[in-house]
Amino acid sequence: MSPEILASSLKVITVDDSPVIAARLKLMISEISQVYYVGNACKISQAREWAEEHQPDFTILYIHLVDDLPHATGINLLAELRGKYPRMIIIMFTNLSEPQYRHACLSLGADYFMDKSSDFEKIPEVIEKLILSH
Repeated sequence: MSPEILASSLKVITVDDSPVIAARLKLMISEISQVYYVGNACKISQAREWAEEHQPDFTILYIHLVDDLPHATGINLLAELRGKYPRMIIIMFTNLSEPQYRHACLSLGADYFMDKSSDFEKIPEVIEKLILSH
């Protein structure tokens, strides 16, 4: 992508430890105009580095990451990202759709809480809606 197009695009990072989910998200996101898909971070430490380096406009974050840091979760990362990047749009994307997870994520500043099993196909629609309001 040329520097001019990249400068006018909104950057998206996904954070998920499943290669299958990451590939599917990449395909969906890459088809949205005005969006530059930075990539998928599979660990919290990598997500932190990419957030700092790329300053994404959107992050799609899985709750239950397997990580190189003890007791770290996507919820911990959500709180950290929200504190450090208050304007970043954070979409929590998980199979853990129980009310306590939804409440925890939304109270920590997630902009959206989406269930992988029922909301997967809604991701492009949500991003396109956010682009229009951005």
